[in-house]
Amino acid sequence: MNKNIVFLLCYLSISSLELSASVYKGHGLFKNMCLECHGKALEFVINKNTKQWSDLLKDNGTPLLLIHAKNTNALKSLEYFRGDRYSKHVPHYRDFFMEYASDTGNIPACD
Repeated sequence: MNKNIVFLLCYLSISSLELSASVYKGHGLFKNMCLECHGKALEFVINKNTKQWSDLLKDNGTPLLLIHAKNTNALKSLEYFRGDRYSKHVPHYRDFFMEYASDTGNIPACD
């Protein structure tokens, strides 16, 4: 029984680290891929609440892709949005955006 408890505690702590890492990975991805057009990540993220971010990132981020596809100022980012890298990054963006959306009350230590 003690082995099961130790295993469960180890599993939960590793799982929580992975979830947290995704938030930080999403922040890093935003800084690498989006900073040039959208400015500081955290100022950008707090412009929407969790429902709005959820809607933009549903269907593997298709609504967000469509916004960029329709914007003539975003033409240089279309290769990224239409490629495999974007679809692999969507979960990390989702975690980051949902963590710091305007209605969460979460305030990051730094940008």
